[in-house]
This record gives sequence, C-alpha cells and structure tokens, in this order.
Amino acid sequence: MGQLSPLDQDKMAEVAQICMAHSATSLNALIRQVITVSPPSVKVVNSADIKNILMAFGMGSVTVQIDYKDDFHGNNLLMLKENDVKVIMDLMMGGAGTAVPGELNEMHLSCVSEVMNQMMGSSAIALTEMIHKTVDINPPKATLVNAKEDVESIDILPFPGAEMVIILSRFEAAKLLKGIMIRIFPMEEVRFICDNFKMR
Repeated sequence: MGQLSPLDQDKMAEVAQICMAHSATSLNALIRQVITVSPPSVKVVNSADIKNILMAFGMGSVTVQIDYKDDFHGNNLLMLKENDVKVIMDLMMGGAGTAVPGELNEMHLSCVSEVMNQMMGSSAIALTEMIHKTVDINPPKATLVNAKEDVESIDILPFPGAEMVIILSRFEAAKLLKGIMIRIFPMEEVRFICDNFKMR
C-alpha cells in the first residue's frame, strides 16, 4: 500500500483541521455551544479498511454522508450516536440539550442532515480557498446504522480508486455530545490538494 510523505501527511492534517474549524463554527451557530475539535488522524487505506473503520465507529450511530460535485472527488461522513442526535435537535429548538426518550424519526434525520449540510457548506468554502479550485457538495444522505447491512448501504466510495486517504476528526460540544467526522479522498485528489495547498 502506498504512503504519504511526512510533509503531505502534515498538509492533509492541516487542511482537515482548517475545514473542521469552519464546520465547528457552523455547528456552534446552530446549537449555540462551544465546539472542541481534536487533532485529526491521517491514514492511507483501501476500501476494505474503510468498511472496517465504519463498522468500528458507526454501529449504533446516525451516519450522514455528503460527497462532492463535478470533478472534485471525496466523501464526508458525520457519525453521531442516537442520543447525541436527540441532544442536537433539542438544542436547535432552543432547549437545554435534553435527549427525549423514544426512537429516532424522520424529523431527527432531517435535523442532523441539515447540520451536516451547514457544516460541509462552510468546509467546502474553506477548501475552495485553500486549493484554488471550486469545491461544491451534493445533498446529505442520513442512515441509521444498526447492522452490517446498514453500513453496506452507505455509498462509501462514490469515486474510483484502489487507495485512499482517510482523515478522522473527533469533536464535542460542551460535554453535551460527541461526534466523529470522517473525510475520504482518492489518492489522485490528495496529490492535487498537496500540490496546491500552502501550509501556514
């Protein structure tokens, strides 16, 4: 399996950190809570590795996917536990962050899809500025993941390529909720990003 040079790995980590900072700002505006983001991890993987990662982190979660339009390729997955989805919806409705008992419904999925849409919209604008190429996003798709079949139903790789780079970022909001953002890029796109991004 291919590897990234230490410089390219640092570049991808910084790109992810900047994108995640913009996403966190959008989330803060929606739920009015301080968002803390952990440093991202960057790894070269194949499609089987990605399935295993999703099985490890995604079970019992709501996973919201947003990929990119046109000639820029990549995928973004937001993973939140069911309880955290309920907390987010309560916060967005002006509550204190109470997870109301009961099963998730379409309103919950719609709510968390809009959250991801806002987070990735801000992230795409930041990425456009960093690599000097227009980056636009497709509408979000939310999946309740309770079984292996649910993971199989997610279009994890809406682009060709045997090797990819996966970037995992963790975040939390004022100890009320925690989430994971996973970004997946084909190696060709990683090369483009690294060639065009100037580290600060």
